[in-house]
Amino acid sequence: MSQKFRVVVCGTRFGEHYLAALSRQSSEFELVGIVARGSQRSRLLAEKLQVPLYQQIGQLPAGIDIACVAIRSRIVGGDGSTLAEQLLQRGIAVLQEHPVHAGDIRRLQQLAQQHGTRYHVNSMYPALPAAACFIDYARQSATRQKPAFIELTTSLQLLYSSLDIIGRALGGLAPFSCTTPPLPPAGKQWPFRQMQGEMAGIPVSINLQTTLDPRDPDHHSLVMHRITVGGSGGNVCLTNSFGPVVWSHAIYAPDYQQDGVAASWLLSPEQHQQSHYNQQPTAIVFGRPQAPNLIEATRHDFPLAILTALRELMAQPQPWWQQPEWWQQHGEAWITLMRNAGAPQLSAFPPPAPPFPEPRHYAAQIVMDNPDGK
Repeated sequence: MSQKFRVVVCGTRFGEHYLAALSRQSSEFELVGIVARGSQRSRLLAEKLQVPLYQQIGQLPAGIDIACVAIRSRIVGGDGSTLAEQLLQRGIAVLQEHPVHAGDIRRLQQLAQQHGTRYHVNSMYPALPAAACFIDYARQSATRQKPAFIELTTSLQLLYSSLDIIGRALGGLAPFSCTTPPLPPAGKQWPFRQMQGEMAGIPVSINLQTTLDPRDPDHHSLVMHRITVGGSGGNVCLTNSFGPVVWSHAIYAPDYQQDGVAASWLLSPEQHQQSHYNQQPTAIVFGRPQAPNLIEATRHDFPLAILTALRELMAQPQPWWQQPEWWQQHGEAWITLMRNAGAPQLSAFPPPAPPFPEPRHYAAQIVMDNPDGK
């Protein structure tokens, strides 16, 4: 059996998901420490997982292979990029949680090369099962027909990962352009700003939420990831970060403008039954029709995505979506969209209201009212 990669995790807030993934039995990775400031949470997590707690990079012993840096990067006011630099200088491979500025990525990848190691950014959401399914279908579809359009609805917090999903689906984002959105009337607050442009040379429509609660900047997205790519042959839609993924198409009735008997649904039903346009379901759900709840996603989807990112970090050859050229494309699109959107509209948001009607009860009632699904 090959030796496991020895891994430390820096940060214990979002880093807790990395700890959960690495605490599972794995033939590839072994959690051997936590790097944190020494809060009660960090101390108790280290005790629970039976690993040492280090408060400085300099305290790490020799023999560490990988560090997962789940601390805010320089562009969002954190020390994550500085920690990544210190780790790379010790020859430790780094997987850094997003977002990271393209300039920092370029500098840190060069530093990794100088020290004979590796540096990747983990935007995580592209590796969740739903997004991976969306990416795969969109890629395969594009080999036959170039998409006619892209639609993206997301928030400031999730724009970075949204662009990574779209780029992986299309093989890149260049050429890229976008318009400046219209401003709301004086005294009005619109939650979304609309922009038009192109990604990978494909027309794109973007709905970007720009309202933000500075007390709780990680929450209060009205939509996380809703992305559609499609054309005349059909559309594939990632309806939410965790799914479901839905394929759909617009109806097309051959000879509809003709007056002959063959064009009539009542006079020539067999003619219409033979048409593949009429046999194709108007929509198909790929995978489970109900997406996981947050408990299920935390236990299954997040660890799967994190372990996928760790395998890519140590893989040969390196995936194209971790190459400097990709992060340059991604960074230019991200910064341009953020600039065009303008300053965030700051508000204080209460906890989200419970949905009404309660969707699980509503779905169950529909099944009861229509047991045959007709």
